[in-house]
Amino acid sequence: MEQHKHCKICAKPIPLDEDFCSEKCREEYQDMVSERKKKQYIFYALLAVLIVVVYFSFAY
Repeated sequence: MEQHKHCKICAKPIPLDEDFCSEKCREEYQDMVSERKKKQYIFYALLAVLIVVVYFSFAY
């Protein structure tokens, strides 16, 4: 069997120099990554707000 790797989204066999089997899978991956980043930014913002609230609740 020829060396290959698999698409990051649908796991179809693809050539070693490719990351995705189609443009649809590439777009789906980019959407997934940007959604993950957005959730991460929201988490850090909420964490910062929580730290500020806890700090001021014990400071006074």
